[in-house]
Amino acid sequence: MIGAAGPRPLSGGLAARIIGFLSVALIPLGVVAYLQTAELSEETRARSQLSLAALTESAASGERQTILRTLGAAQVLGTAANLYQSDKEQCSAIFREYAESRPNITFAGILALDGLIRCSSAGETVDISDSPNFHYILDNPRSTVQLNEAPRISKQSVLVVAEPFFYRNALAGYVAISIPAVGLRDRELPDPDSDLEELLTFNSAGQVLSSRSPRERTVELLPDALDLATLSEATASSFKARSADGKSRIFAVAPLVPGLVYALSIWPENSSAASAVQGNDFAKLLPFLMWAASVIVAFLAINRLVIRQVRTLSQQMRNFARNRRVPQEAAGAQMTLELRDMESDFLHMANAILQDEAQLENALREKTILLKEVHHRVKNNLQLISSIMNMQIRQSESEETRVVLRRLQDRIRGLATIHRNLYQTEDLGHVDAGRLLDDLIRQMSLVADQSTSRIQLDTELENVELYPDQAVPLSLLTAEALTNAVKYICPDHNGTLHVQVRFKRLEASRALIEISNTCHPEPELSSDSTGLGSRLIRAFATQLGGELEQGVSDGIYSVRVTFTLTDFIPEAGDY
Repeated sequence: MIGAAGPRPLSGGLAARIIGFLSVALIPLGVVAYLQTAELSEETRARSQLSLAALTESAASGERQTILRTLGAAQVLGTAANLYQSDKEQCSAIFREYAESRPNITFAGILALDGLIRCSSAGETVDISDSPNFHYILDNPRSTVQLNEAPRISKQSVLVVAEPFFYRNALAGYVAISIPAVGLRDRELPDPDSDLEELLTFNSAGQVLSSRSPRERTVELLPDALDLATLSEATASSFKARSADGKSRIFAVAPLVPGLVYALSIWPENSSAASAVQGNDFAKLLPFLMWAASVIVAFLAINRLVIRQVRTLSQQMRNFARNRRVPQEAAGAQMTLELRDMESDFLHMANAILQDEAQLENALREKTILLKEVHHRVKNNLQLISSIMNMQIRQSESEETRVVLRRLQDRIRGLATIHRNLYQTEDLGHVDAGRLLDDLIRQMSLVADQSTSRIQLDTELENVELYPDQAVPLSLLTAEALTNAVKYICPDHNGTLHVQVRFKRLEASRALIEISNTCHPEPELSSDSTGLGSRLIRAFATQLGGELEQGVSDGIYSVRVTFTLTDFIPEAGDY
C-alpha cells in the first residue's frame, strides 16, 4: 500500500542476507572449535564433580564410621536376640551392658513386630506402636536410620539405627540402637580452613539426620526445587542450584552407606573448590565471539555504505507518498554513485507526478463545478415548470384537470428535490437516501385532498447512501406510492387517517422501502390495478431491480419493495 511505513522483515533485508552468508562460511570452523572446547570442558567438569563428591565423602567420614559401627553392632546383637529373647532379664542385661560400655550409645533394645520393646538397656517395656518411626520401620523391612527428636527413653535427639533379625527364615523383629544426634552435629570438619558452608547427612526418605548448622539455617540452605529423597536416587554427583533463601550455591552428594545414608555438602557459588563445577563457558563462546565479530564488521561496513543511504532514500519516498513532499536538498553527496543516480531519478519522477496530479485536480474541480451547475439549473427549470403548472391549476375550472395537474406537479417536485440534493452534496456520486426521502415527503401536500380530517404521518428513514441510478427511481416510487396512499386512505376503527413510510437497510447489500396507509377491508386500489400510479410504481420498482409486494392486511394497505444496493453501472456510450 502506498505510504505504508515500517522496516521490511529481517529475513529479506540486505544486512540479514550478508549475515547469513558469513554464517555459512564460518559454520565448519565454528563447529569444530565448539566440539573440541565442549569435550574438554565436559571432561574437566566431570573430574571436578568427582573431586567435589570425594571431598564431601571425606568430610562426612566421621558420620559414616559411626553409622557403620552402629549397624555392625545391631547385626551382632541380633544374634543375641535370637538366643535370649525368651529370657527378658538376661536379654535386657546383655543390652544394658553393651550400652554402658559404649559412651555414644543412649539406648539399645529389641523392637518386636507389635511395637513393644520388652528387651532393652532401659530394663522396662515400652510401647511405640503409635510412633511414626515404628510405622516407617515396618514399611521398610531392612536396615534403616532415622532421626528421632523427641524419644521416649532417651532425653535428647537421637539417631535410631534399626537392623532386622530373623528366626527360622522369618522376620522376628528389629534391633534398635540410638546414638546422640548432637555428637554428629558438633563434629568438626576435617579441614577447618575449607570454605564448605554446610555438611549434612540424610536418609533415603529425605530426612535430615545431622547438620553442622541449626535446623532453621539448614532448611534455608537446601535446594529450593529439589527433594532430598530424589537426590538419594542418584550416584555421587554435584550440581548448581538455588537455595531456599534465594542464593545460588554448589551442592555435592555422596553415598555414605549406599541405599541408606547420604552426605550433602553445600558450597558458596564463588568457592574455589566448587568453581569448576559451574563450568567455564567462555571457551565455548569463542566460536560465537568470532562469528559475532565478523558479522559486526560486515554489518557496519554495509550499513555505512548502503543501508543507511537506502533508508534515507526510502524515507524520502514514504514522505512523498504520504504528503507529496519533495526533499528540499538532495543527500547525494553522502551516497555512492549508483544511489545518487537513483535519488536523481526519484526526484524527477516526483516532480512529474506532482505536475500531473495538479492538472488532474484542476480538471476534477472544473468537472465538479459543471456537474453542480447542471443539477442546479435542472432543479431551477423543474421548479419553474412546477410554478407554471401551479398557475395553470388555479386557472383551470375542471376539478379532474386540477387533480391530474397536481399529481404531475408532485412528480416534478420529486425530481427537483433529487437534483437539489445532488448539487448540495459534497460527493456527487452518492446520495443520502434517508435525507432525500425526508425532503421529498415534507414537500408533498399530503393533506391537500383531505378537508374533514388530518393525516397522521410516521416516518422511519435510515441514512443509506445510494448512487443516483437508484436514488431517482426510489424517490419517484415513494412519491407515487404516497400519492396513491392519500388518494385511497380511509380512517381506521379509531377514526384516524394514518400513513407510514419506512426505509431501512436489511443487510449488507439489501434495502427496503415500504409505504402503508389505513384503508377499507376491500379497497378500490389493488395489486392488479391498471391506473397510471400503479403502473408507475411497478415501472420504478423494475428500475430499482427490486421485488414489489402490494396488499391489504388487518385494514392496512402497504406497498413494499425490497431491492439490492448496487454500484454505479455506466452506459455503453460513457467511454
